[in-house]
Amino acid sequence: MAEARAALADLTALDRTALEALVLAQQQKLLNRDSEIEHLKLVIARLRRMMFGTKSEKVTREIEQLELKLEELETRQAERARTTPTVTDAKSKPMRRPLPEHLPREVHTHLPQQDSCTQCGGELRKLSEDVSEMLEYK
Repeated sequence: MAEARAALADLTALDRTALEALVLAQQQKLLNRDSEIEHLKLVIARLRRMMFGTKSEKVTREIEQLELKLEELETRQAERARTTPTVTDAKSKPMRRPLPEHLPREVHTHLPQQDSCTQCGGELRKLSEDVSEMLEYK
């Protein structure tokens, strides 16, 4: 716990470019780990297909070793996912909670002035709607 606080204190001393470089390095590590996991899964599947035709102790041992390595990587990845806090995307909009149901609502509906088109005579229909809620301060 004290190590985590010390690491966070060290991060506060870094400037923006250093922090960005640190984040990019961590993302690259995660991408490499994910690609290694996918590669191991493909190798295991290929070796299992090879083993189907002939039973070879060497192939069986290689499969077992790769499965152990894969399990270890997936365990570390799951532990890291549990311990690292999730970072929200800076570009995403924050979600607001809806206003409570007991508050009064006013509905403003804007309808066209005519029921039919002036050029073709066809009936007008609703294309879409925009819904918004505003809390009025008095």
